Amino acid sequence: MKRRLALLLLAALPLTMPACAAEPPAQATAFETGKLAIAGEAFAPSEVLDARALPDVNGKVGIMLTLTPAAARRLEAITGSLVGKPMLVALDGKTLAAELVRKPVTDGVIEIPGRWNLTDGEALARRISGRDPLPDDLSAE
Repeated sequence: MKRRLALLLLAALPLTMPACAAEPPAQATAFETGKLAIAGEAFAPSEVLDARALPDVNGKVGIMLTLTPAAARRLEAITGSLVGKPMLVALDGKTLAAELVRKPVTDGVIEIPGRWNLTDGEALARRISGRDPLPDDLSAE
């Protein structure tokens, strides 16, 4: 009987702990950012709506950048003048990609081909935007 009572008391212990012992809710983390340049033009982290790592079928991870509407208009003008030429994307002066521009980028989305693993791709995306990627489904928040 004493043993059963002790087990019941132990089982109820987490329920009787004070509320201050509970973990605080998770908050968005700000990450250190780098200096993003697209075709020599600087883009601030505030101009990046979303940066996320995207695994491909070969197991490599690329980065997808989505820019704000104002930054997207700048990118459209830049890429319009680079059709048929390579567009350099760099972070802190280090080249991430130098892809041939086939047509102007009108939607403000750039995909940098995969050459990272998932951990490095996610870290790079956070360094570009300064935050975690947006949720896939905004209605879930």
